[in-house]
Amino acid sequence: MKEKIICLSFILFVFLFGIAIKLFQINLNSEEKYINITVRGAVISGGVYICKYGISVAEVLEIAGGMRESGYLPEGFDYNTPITEDIIINIPNRYSIIRKNFEEK
Repeated sequence: MKEKIICLSFILFVFLFGIAIKLFQINLNSEEKYINITVRGAVISGGVYICKYGISVAEVLEIAGGMRESGYLPEGFDYNTPITEDIIINIPNRYSIIRKNFEEK
């Protein structure tokens, strides 16, 4: 009987120790990483933004005020792509808008 109590106590101790280690790791990894994202081109407010690691392209464009009417991204582009490093996002103008302005001059 004594051996069973010791065995169960040991198992409970290991279980609680594992939970404590897991909680400690979560607290150590709670520091958020930030990255620099430069947004240029056909956006409302271009510039350098400091954002959380893993933010999506759509969220960055929202922070930058959105795209102008003349801006576009290629068809099939995934707006939910996470950004995991410092990057420059350049939103190009539509060719038709550029051509129209060129012909007016």
